[in-house]
Amino acid sequence: MRKAYSVICFIAATACLLTAKPGADVTGAWAGQLRGQEGGTGAVRIVLKQTGDQISGTAGPSEKQSPPQIYDGKLEGTHLSFAADDTGDGGLKLTYHFDLTVSGDHMQGKAYGRSGDRSWTLDISADRQK
Repeated sequence: MRKAYSVICFIAATACLLTAKPGADVTGAWAGQLRGQEGGTGAVRIVLKQTGDQISGTAGPSEKQSPPQIYDGKLEGTHLSFAADDTGDGGLKLTYHFDLTVSGDHMQGKAYGRSGDRSWTLDISADRQK
């Protein structure tokens, strides 16, 4: 009886491992476009380092020499989320929360920005740089 129970547990554990979806690999440089709600566009560059489900790196406008550091980065399956703080014109602090879906060498989703009592949403689409 004990042996049969052990075999059943082994088979169940193996089945779970075989059907689990592996997470995406997001390490590397990504470049793309962002679009504001009012139609404005810009270029974005995201450089990511993945350790398990934890994500670090930088994200910001392509032309920025020192892009903002990512914090609270997490990858759950193909869902990537992280935040980054930046300094805008006039020294205003800008906070962005990214909510992206990764599919192979492409990611897309939204960035939710906030500065003081102002907030906005940006659509993002980026591809892994080879």
